[in-house]
Amino acid sequence: MKRRFSIKFTVISLFILTTCLTATVAIGLQYYFSKQQALDSAQQKYKNVAEVVSREVKSLDKVFTTLTLLLSGLEQDFERFDENTIARDAFSRLMQEDQLFYSAYLARDNGHFFQLINLDSASELRRDLNATASDRWVMVEIQQLGQDRIKTTTYFNEDFQRRGKVTEASKFNAVLRPWFLGAQNNNIYKTEPYLFHNIQVSGQTYSSKIPNSAYGSVLGIDVMAETLSDRIKSRLGESITQLPSDFYVYDATGALKASSNDRKLLPLPKVTPLALTAEQKSFVELAGNIEVSSQTDWPPLDFSVRGAPAGYFVDVMRIISLKTGVNFKFINGISWSELVEEFKQGDIDILSPVADNAVNRDLGELSLPLATFDFAITALDDSPNQLKQLSGKKLGILKGWSVIKNIETNHPAIQIVELDSLYTGLLSLYSGEVDAVIDLQVILDSTVKQHFFKGLTTRVVNSKQELNSTNTFHMAMKNLSPEVIDILNSAVESLSDDEIRFLEKKWFSKGSPSGVVPYEFLIEATQNEALRDGLHQFEADGESHFAYIRQIDLFEHGEEYMSITIPVESLLDAALSNVATATLGSAALLALLIPLARVFSRPIVVPILALIEETKKVRDRQYASVKPVSSNITEIHQLSESITTTATELSEYERQQQAFVDAFIKLIAQAIDDKSPYTAGHCNRVPELAIMLVEHAEKAGDGIFSDFQFASDAERREFRIAAWLHDCGKITTPEHIVDKGSKLEANYNRIHEIRTRFEVMIRDQIIAFYQQQSPDVAPDLDEALQADIEQLKQEFADVAKANVGGEFMDDESVERIKQIATRSWNRYLDDQIGLSPEEQRRLEARGIRSVTPAKESLLADKQEHLFKHPSPIEYDPSFEIKMKVPEYLANQGEVYNLTIRKGTLTEEDRFKINEHIISTIKMLERMPFPEDLSKVPRYASTHHETMKGTGYPRQLKGEELSVPERIMALADVFEALTAADRPYKTSKTLSESLKIMKFMVLDEHLDKEVYRLFLSSKTYLDYAEKYLSPEQIDEIDVEEYWV
Repeated sequence: MKRRFSIKFTVISLFILTTCLTATVAIGLQYYFSKQQALDSAQQKYKNVAEVVSREVKSLDKVFTTLTLLLSGLEQDFERFDENTIARDAFSRLMQEDQLFYSAYLARDNGHFFQLINLDSASELRRDLNATASDRWVMVEIQQLGQDRIKTTTYFNEDFQRRGKVTEASKFNAVLRPWFLGAQNNNIYKTEPYLFHNIQVSGQTYSSKIPNSAYGSVLGIDVMAETLSDRIKSRLGESITQLPSDFYVYDATGALKASSNDRKLLPLPKVTPLALTAEQKSFVELAGNIEVSSQTDWPPLDFSVRGAPAGYFVDVMRIISLKTGVNFKFINGISWSELVEEFKQGDIDILSPVADNAVNRDLGELSLPLATFDFAITALDDSPNQLKQLSGKKLGILKGWSVIKNIETNHPAIQIVELDSLYTGLLSLYSGEVDAVIDLQVILDSTVKQHFFKGLTTRVVNSKQELNSTNTFHMAMKNLSPEVIDILNSAVESLSDDEIRFLEKKWFSKGSPSGVVPYEFLIEATQNEALRDGLHQFEADGESHFAYIRQIDLFEHGEEYMSITIPVESLLDAALSNVATATLGSAALLALLIPLARVFSRPIVVPILALIEETKKVRDRQYASVKPVSSNITEIHQLSESITTTATELSEYERQQQAFVDAFIKLIAQAIDDKSPYTAGHCNRVPELAIMLVEHAEKAGDGIFSDFQFASDAERREFRIAAWLHDCGKITTPEHIVDKGSKLEANYNRIHEIRTRFEVMIRDQIIAFYQQQSPDVAPDLDEALQADIEQLKQEFADVAKANVGGEFMDDESVERIKQIATRSWNRYLDDQIGLSPEEQRRLEARGIRSVTPAKESLLADKQEHLFKHPSPIEYDPSFEIKMKVPEYLANQGEVYNLTIRKGTLTEEDRFKINEHIISTIKMLERMPFPEDLSKVPRYASTHHETMKGTGYPRQLKGEELSVPERIMALADVFEALTAADRPYKTSKTLSESLKIMKFMVLDEHLDKEVYRLFLSSKTYLDYAEKYLSPEQIDEIDVEEYWV
């Protein structure tokens, strides 16, 4: 069912909806412009920051250019760096002006190295360099003296007054460092982040070869990674850093150079030191700083995060350090092959990690296994990724790997391509430069994931069978005493399951530090200029971000990019906050306006509600009480006029319809009365009498009439129509039964046929007389003949009398008819000729044949007198009809009809007469009466019921009959008794009628209280004066007929 709403609810809802829509549009526009303003503002801020950072980098270029030009003319005076105030002053002035610089230095191609360190550039420097609080500068000089390199460290205060000096052996060779080698192209060179030699702090070096230097000198300046990140953060400004934004400086591979997200790595697990003996502790102390190799791009096992060593094996070395007290000094910033070479030269003490194979065993003594990892091969999807499938194909492997020799030996058909980095090797898969890449599975999986490679498949390699190598990894140790090696192996052996699980969770789980940018979009921007120099939105891990990316101008060492990222929600938080505020304000205002909405709705709601009340009057057909509703709204005023006009027209239409229906009903009643001249007026008189009595019943107010009252004229009309239609079913009753005034009457009075038989018998007697006597003798002189004739006449008179009928026929009269019926007469003619086709078919169906001559009874009940029902008599159960159906439709037997004890109707005739009420029910139940006439079928079909339940058609009892139904029954009986136009009886006087009705009340045929009201209200007299002849109106003593 369609849901509907009140006009008040609709008007208020529309008001609220319109207000909400207006507020929504306004808030939407506010959000749009606020969002656009936030985006424009952020883009401009990020652009300014990018320009500042770019200028920072360019300022380094300017510094190097100026400093290089200055020193190029003075370099010949640098015989002893520690005494040369020109270089010292130039370096100190540079670092005093900008705390970004950690140190500045010069190196000659003979390995002579001079460095000035700024102790104020980082708080931990004094601790790491063993300086005091009063020290301001540290000068480091390394000289090659024969086969040895000597390092001299001198400490100065603010005024360059020397506090102390330390001289010691050194393994540092400047000419082999990347910054020295990179500067040989005569351009400014910038290294990747790495660990500085003097302290275990990461940073980058800017270097440049001094033009026309006789010593091949290179100038270098160190910048600490954290200091550079802090500098960029400061340039971002509070308006940006207060937001949850991140900045990254990275190269085209995604490797980070600087970041706002300088998270400290997770701490190491709690470690229990080994219980070393005093002797072992002395060996540890004598070992001093043990230099350990550290790679920069082998995550998650051994790599660097902005130059700081990180990874699974780095943490293993740190745990070993905590367990033993051995000091490890990590060396990074160079490739694996260069680390291997320095290890071979003795510049590095431990090379880690290395696989256990013949090549690595030749390098030095191997420790106990640090960990076990599987080798694997990565190739494009659907490409060969097994060594035996790569015959004739190119296999990429990191330069300097020990398993290269094993592969060449076991798989000589494979072409080995040595790689500088795993990242470039995986890129080579797409270009076809290599067909597959081999490395550890954990390394390959991590690199593929971190750099967002697609379409690659990795397969584990059986190290022993395919590589002739183990999958265990160790430390290769050199320059260490056997005692220290034993201590280190003891520490490896003591690694617990909890410590290993901690490291695996730290480095192999999602979100582990990787040293690369966290978003693929940032790497895509390095290849797509359209994604740079603007604010772009991207999705990552189910969250939307904005990113501003800009390329930073560098020297000639590749390209770098700066990006600033921020969650969309955070950047637009202010706009959303404004929207939220506006929404709350609008909601509050709307809440205040809701009461006003009721007031605003009154000009519409009030007249509409009034019109609804007027339409209810129309619904209830109270047309005369419909009034116009005043309103200043044109449409409502027009609607009011339409309703009043409609009410007037409906009233007239209903009046016409009622007049039409009443006339039609009266027409039916008139047709029934006109059908028989003997019942004319019955259908007209019963309604009049019933209505008279109903009017008195409504005024009575006691007994069964205490609660009786028609609620409206419509209910009175309903009863009146039912009274008019109470005998409408008689229109289907055969006329000869309705008008049956004698017992032998059918479509004609058959007494004439019987009279003829008697006439024939009298003539037969006379003919017989003449046949026996002389023709001269007159028949009327023969006494015997006259006696027979008189007897026949008397018998016919008896038959004729019985045919008329009366109130009651006694047994003697019945026997008399049966005795007369025993006389016989001769039929000589065929009685089955000259019949109608239907009659002929009926006799033939019954098997009745005519025989002539035939001796027949004077009065007979023949088979042809019996008429069967054309079909079984069945009634709709909903009608609740309880009338006994006779065996035959009609019985025209002569003896059967003449011996009717009371009246002129046989059982079959009586059923046919009573059946008119069934026809009434059928006719009226099929009519679509409106609700206000719904009781018409019931009222019209119960006037033959009795108070004791013996009536018809439903055998209802008194308690089942309403007052109008009881009144209708009495009116029908009284009209029938007093009617002067019935063919089967004579009209009765008032006294005779009331006497009969009194007995009918006592017999529980009529209702007692209705009968009493009929008497007390003198309704009988009012009716008599209007419809009875004067002869029928006699004196009535009400007491005599009271019950």
